[in-house]
Amino acid sequence: MDEIKDPILREQKGIPTNGLEYSFVNLPKSVIEIVDACIRVVWVMGNYGKTVEPRDIVYNAQQMFINEEIKAKDNFWKEHCAGSLRELVDSHFEANCLRFLKFAPKRSESDETKQLCEKLSDFKEFLNDFAHFKDTAVTGAQNLITPAPVEISEQVFDKICTAFIFHLGNYFKYKNK
Repeated sequence: MDEIKDPILREQKGIPTNGLEYSFVNLPKSVIEIVDACIRVVWVMGNYGKTVEPRDIVYNAQQMFINEEIKAKDNFWKEHCAGSLRELVDSHFEANCLRFLKFAPKRSESDETKQLCEKLSDFKEFLNDFAHFKDTAVTGAQNLITPAPVEISEQVFDKICTAFIFHLGNYFKYKNK
C-alpha cells in the first residue's frame, strides 16, 4: 500500500467542519457589518434601549447552528434562534428606518422597493410565527425560498436565516445600486 503523504489523513484525524454545511454561519463579514451598523443607528435613534449589539444577535444565532451541545440541550433551538433574529426588525422597524436613515427605501418609490419592503415583512412574519410555533410558519417558509419546503428542517431554516440577513443587507444598500 502506498504511504499516505497528508499528515492529517496519515494520523487518521478528522477535519472539523464547524458548521461549513450551513450557509448562515458563513455569511460574509461585510454583510453582517452593514446590518449591524444600520440597525444600531435605528435602535439608538429610536431609543430602543437594547443592551445587545445587532452583530451579536447574528453571531449568537450562528453559534446555535454549529454548537452540537446547544442543539442536544434545546430541542427548540431553531425557534429560539428565530426569536432572536426577529429582534433585528422589531418595533416598527420599517417606519423607524425611514425616520432615521435617509437612504432607507420607501415602499412607494417603485415596484422594486415595494417588493423589497414586503419581503422584509415576510421574513419578520415567518420568524415571529416560527418562534411562536404557529402552523403558518411553514406557509411563510414556502413564500420565502424555493423549492417550497413541506417542513422546516435545519437545512430549510439555514436557507431562510441566510436569505434574511442578505435581504437586510440589500435593504440597507438599496440606494447605492
